[in-house]
Amino acid sequence: AGEWGRFGITTNALCPGYIDTEINHHHWNTEGGQKLIDMLPRKRVGQPKDLDALVGMLCSAQSDFINGAIISADDGMAAA
Repeated sequence: AGEWGRFGITTNALCPGYIDTEINHHHWNTEGGQKLIDMLPRKRVGQPKDLDALVGMLCSAQSDFINGAIISADDGMAAA
């Protein structure tokens, strides 16, 4: 962020939690997948659309002062 910010480039990190995707969709119905879900604060796996608003905001001019941020979008898993 410090290196690229002087060029007007913002550098942020989006740290998603467990997100249901084509690659892992089958896993959530297994015993191991259910154990992971049971450990989550709200007992649910995220959907890709759950990240849309945050990604949209970070790509918009509304976030031009956000630089060097590490943003967790994990339904509270990191705080648990």
